[in-house]
Amino acid sequence: MNVRVLGDSLEAWALAGALALTGCDVSMSQSELLGGGADTAEPDLLQLLEKQQAAGRLRLGRQQGAADLLLVTRRLPSLEALQRAVQDFADSGKASGQPRLIALTQSVAIGTTDALQSWLDEQGAANVRVLYWPAFVQAGRALESITRPERILLGTCDAAVERVMRRLLSPFNRSRDTLLVMPPKEAELSKLAINGMLATRVSYMNELARLAEDKGIDIEQVRQGMGTDSRIGFQYLYPGCGFGGEAFLETLSQLNRELGHQREPGLLSSVFKINEQQKDLLFQKFWRYFGAQVAGRTVALWGCAFKPNTSAVEGSPALTLIEALLSHDVNVQVYDPMAMPVLRRRLGPLPGLSYLDSAEAAAQGTDALMLVTEWKEFWNLDMAAVLAGMKAPLLLDGRNVFEPERMHELGWVYSGVGRGVSV
Repeated sequence: MNVRVLGDSLEAWALAGALALTGCDVSMSQSELLGGGADTAEPDLLQLLEKQQAAGRLRLGRQQGAADLLLVTRRLPSLEALQRAVQDFADSGKASGQPRLIALTQSVAIGTTDALQSWLDEQGAANVRVLYWPAFVQAGRALESITRPERILLGTCDAAVERVMRRLLSPFNRSRDTLLVMPPKEAELSKLAINGMLATRVSYMNELARLAEDKGIDIEQVRQGMGTDSRIGFQYLYPGCGFGGEAFLETLSQLNRELGHQREPGLLSSVFKINEQQKDLLFQKFWRYFGAQVAGRTVALWGCAFKPNTSAVEGSPALTLIEALLSHDVNVQVYDPMAMPVLRRRLGPLPGLSYLDSAEAAAQGTDALMLVTEWKEFWNLDMAAVLAGMKAPLLLDGRNVFEPERMHELGWVYSGVGRGVSV
């Protein structure tokens, strides 16, 4: 199949690489391959893209000629913008009369798929059919999200479209049938509802973590107890210092807009509010520990990507923390295994902000250590040696990576999220 990918997001690159891997002829308008320092870099994805480009199945540059499938992975602000984006594709295949598909993969307003189809029919592009295919690409495991999906949703009422997509996705749907077909509007809302539910679980755990900390309770044991209930499970029950991610936050914003007609603020508004408050949690603890005397102090910040195994920082609690710390004349020494180039481009040189090459170097000579992203390399570091190089023993663990008792034995003043110790 000849596939054209419209967009340059992580989702676009992951879909392009995965489909090229199965033998599709994939084209993208980008002139250069996704680089290692890109905002959405992921090691396994970069390797795959390089191999597919070398094999000739992934072509970069100007997209010309008719394609069988157009993947719209770009987030567009309106139906009119979407119409402009697909106009050339629709026009280029009118003469042939061959059936062609447009798949929308991004979060869209409910009814967008049907509205675009109606517009194409009015334009005389009767051979072009539109479907909704939310790809559920997860940063940190983008390629695996597509090649080993938990579920595949297709929003279409056209049996011919379903057959084509089943054949295209058959390499990713072999061990068990994960494909679920439903009308476009139901698929559009399903995409929004899934991310809304995940965000709600996280914010609920953060609410419980606050209660646990006030009562001297360890939220980790509570989490274990909750997870044993088969109706709940363990997924997305980890309290922390806030969630981020451009695609995830955009989906939630879209769902919030869909719910905006309600007179009273609903559950999702509270989820957003709790998450934004949580991003400020470590700063509040830092402020209290030093009795508001924070000017001139230095903080080490471990991790600035919004989650491990990605370089993306959009919506990361680290951005909120850096802004808050610098605004109070606190020096910040930051380290992240992958996201440093992205952070440098986003923030640039700022007074008081230093970019370090290792976790140990970032902690050297600081008054406090804040762990924001749970990169694996942080879990088993020599924390006694790290402490020896610091001026004060404050460890604020935003992801509950470390065991409180062990950290206290080493001499740290430790505070996680809901671990029963208030700072």
